[in-house]
Amino acid sequence: MNSSSADNRYREILAVLRKEFRTEFRTKSGLLTAGLFSVVAVVAVAFASGGARLPANLAAGLLWVTLLFAAATALPRAFVVEDEQGTGDLLRLMAHPHAVFWGKAVFNLFEMLLTGVVLSLLYTVLTNAEVTHLGLYAASIAAGCAALSGTVTFCGALVSQAANRWTLAAAISLPVLVPLIALGVAATRVSFGGGSVANGILGCEGLVCYAVAGLAAGPYLFAAVWRT
Repeated sequence: MNSSSADNRYREILAVLRKEFRTEFRTKSGLLTAGLFSVVAVVAVAFASGGARLPANLAAGLLWVTLLFAAATALPRAFVVEDEQGTGDLLRLMAHPHAVFWGKAVFNLFEMLLTGVVLSLLYTVLTNAEVTHLGLYAASIAAGCAALSGTVTFCGALVSQAANRWTLAAAISLPVLVPLIALGVAATRVSFGGGSVANGILGCEGLVCYAVAGLAAGPYLFAAVWRT
């Protein structure tokens, strides 16, 4: 790819990213869905715990269940919204499939990071969780949000042209997300005082690898689906 083509591709990515932000700030559907679900889930966990401090394994597992469902609820809409608004054909004409995928992936990453920061702060406050390794806690949340956004965007891109895309997205995502959640729980559990720091770092590294794999394969598979 020459420099002119690369510049055009970057401009297309930025154009898609601007479109995603403008659409979200106008409708606020993704942020409201993820935000409301996260708040309700964390409050429910806090009520269930009754103010008692949860064991590290259980605290990490509940946090990651909340993160998972927040991602699965909000992020797949990035591709579904094109059909709902009737802008899919125009987007095909205006941008390369790789640019469309990267623009939506970057927006999903921003949305998931924002959700993860708010959710993790609420979780530690309302559940009285003790964070013994703050740096590892922040790293696990950031790497987990990147992995979730990359994986869910990848799965949503694969079924973007299917009639029953929501069902297919869930079916495709399940076997991919189970190992991701295991890595996330392993990393976050250490930050709550359950395990060695080395295991927590390995979990964060696994999450980063998940994010890289999803973002590397996603544009090429999405290009094959998007043009059909």
